[in-house]
Amino acid sequence: MLVLQLSVVALFVLVLVLFGNAFYQATKLPNNTPSKYLRQQTKSDGHKNVVVLMGDSVTHGRIGVNYVDMIEKQLEGEQFEIINAGINSELAWNNLQRVDEVIRCDPDIVTVLIGTNDANATLSTETMRSYVRRMKLPREPDSGWYRECLNSLVKKLKTETNAQIALLSIPTIGEESNHPAFIRSSEYSSIVHDIAEETNVTYLPLHEKMIDFLRDTPGTPTYPFEKSYMGMFKAILN
Repeated sequence: MLVLQLSVVALFVLVLVLFGNAFYQATKLPNNTPSKYLRQQTKSDGHKNVVVLMGDSVTHGRIGVNYVDMIEKQLEGEQFEIINAGINSELAWNNLQRVDEVIRCDPDIVTVLIGTNDANATLSTETMRSYVRRMKLPREPDSGWYRECLNSLVKKLKTETNAQIALLSIPTIGEESNHPAFIRSSEYSSIVHDIAEETNVTYLPLHEKMIDFLRDTPGTPTYPFEKSYMGMFKAILN
């Protein structure tokens, strides 16, 4: 009986260790963050063009494919310094709070891919409350606040840097075009497009390209939105 109890305790401890390691790996900051760049390098190092990619978990790159690393590998040997300024679960307001650090990097190019969490937060009261609590938001997010924060972010970058700025529309949320989450992601992508036009910065149609891909390669998702995408969001937040 004692052996069985010890085995159960050992198994429980092992699960905790594995979960803790997985959480650490998922939330660990990249090696090329703005703060690390500011501590270790200066723009005079090799006269490289400094490229900062701002965003959320998509840019952070610990949950899925790290597109920042892919860009860095493609530009290997070129005169570019790639900086990853993405952090899991962030909304446009959170990016705005961190933009001063990006400005201190004296970037030549800044891309901004933010808004998926802003859109997702509006899909249910439970999700909204979770974002407000976890991300220390000063208010409940909605489309108007998203527009305001993203607009302020772009204007601050334009005013305080000489960088070329590009806004990306957000990824589709799920694959079912008639699902409220998918529709919401389209609405928020339209806001990104509007702000890019209003502020005269480059617009990169990521959302539209994903819709084209889904249209050209139709299929039924293996798992419905509620079990797949929402499960991923809850795991990141909690």
